Amino acid sequence: MRKLAKLTSILFIVVFLGMQFVPTAATPKTSVFPGAPLAKVINPQVGAILDRSCQDCHSGRTTWPWYSRVAPVSWIVSKHVSEGREVLNFSEWADEPHSADERMLICDAVSDGRMPLPEYSAIHRKAKLSKRDVELICGWAAAARAPVNSLQVSKPTNRKE
Repeated sequence: MRKLAKLTSILFIVVFLGMQFVPTAATPKTSVFPGAPLAKVINPQVGAILDRSCQDCHSGRTTWPWYSRVAPVSWIVSKHVSEGREVLNFSEWADEPHSADERMLICDAVSDGRMPLPEYSAIHRKAKLSKRDVELICGWAAAARAPVNSLQVSKPTNRKE
């Protein structure tokens, strides 16, 4: 019985070490053009919240923690970052206009608790969004949908006095 436990332990160690040589998905560890912090691109208050809670998965400014280099966790982290950047990449926001619909999708995701991912915010406590954070994000998103009220030019009336 003791011999079986020893062989099982050795097999587990060999498999674990072998997993370290399996490459992760094709997510670059850093971006060539990581983009500016969102606080410099959009509303500073909202940008700071999105930088704090979203940039690791939704930009080229990802901070890769130590566990992102250890399989099988590295595979999961890499997959999440790849998918996050595919759906929404804040690094491109300085170069491309972003629509009100994109902003509302962000509002919807943070309002119903889908974002940040619960497993991410469990480890990264600073990424958790307060009610105030969600209100600021949704207010910013709603402001993009509001019609632009530029200078209203009143038509001259032809009334005789």
